[in-house]
Amino acid sequence: MAVVIHTPVKGFSGPGVGGLMFVDGRAETDDEGVIAYARRHGYEVTPKRKPAPRPEAKTETPKQE
Repeated sequence: MAVVIHTPVKGFSGPGVGGLMFVDGRAETDDEGVIAYARRHGYEVTPKRKPAPRPEAKTETPKQE
């Protein structure tokens, strides 16, 4: 399961645990070893959210005169 890992140092950008690249304190992974390490060392680990489905576009039929 993919998760989002947030560094204890807010806004950190650069290489991190397990070869992750953090951007603004955030990286994503599904590597269980990296996730376990991050939890043990004070990183915030949250499940990755699926993007909200976009509402279906409404199509209008032209009025017939």
